[in-house]
Amino acid sequence: MTSKPTDETTTSSAVESVTDLERLRDRPDVQFHDETECVDSELFETLEGLDDMAVVGVTNGDGDVLLMRVTEECARKLPTPEVGPGEDYAAAARNWVESQAGLAITLDSLEGVWCHEARLEGTERTTTRAFVVFGATPGVDEDGVVETTAEHPEAHAVGWFAELPDDAAVAPGTRLFFE
Repeated sequence: MTSKPTDETTTSSAVESVTDLERLRDRPDVQFHDETECVDSELFETLEGLDDMAVVGVTNGDGDVLLMRVTEECARKLPTPEVGPGEDYAAAARNWVESQAGLAITLDSLEGVWCHEARLEGTERTTTRAFVVFGATPGVDEDGVVETTAEHPEAHAVGWFAELPDDAAVAPGTRLFFE
C-alpha cells in the first residue's frame, strides 16, 4: 500500500499543499534544479533577507498565459508571491492570484523547484532562495465564464499573452509556459 506525501495532497489531481521542498527533490514527476554561485557581501546580505517565491503559470482555454504588473513601475511577469518560512507555497500562490489578479484558480501541477544557493565569497556561509513553479487554470462557472474573486483586483494591470513580451520579467520556470 502506498501513501501520499503529507506535504502534497491532491484532489482531482489539483495541488493542494506544498510545504517541504526536500520531499520533492527525488520525485520523478517534479523537476528539481540546484544552482550555486559565489557572491560579494552586499549581494549576499540582500539575498539573505529575501523570502522564497511561488511562481504561477495560469493558462486559459486558448493557451494564453496570465501576466501582471503589480505596480505601475514593475515589469509584466507571471504571478510571483513571496512565501515566508513555514508557509504553504500552494496556499500563497492561490491567495495571491485571487487577491492581485481577481481570479479564482486551480493549481493543476507542480512544474518544478529552482533552488538558488548563494555562497559568500571567501567563506562557507550560504543562503538559499527557492522558487516553486505551479501550472494553473482559472476557475470557470457552469457557463464557461472565468470566475472572478475581487471586484477591484489589487494589481496595476492584468492580461493574457500568447507570447512572452520582450520586456517581461522572467522568474525561474517562466519559459515553461511559453514553449
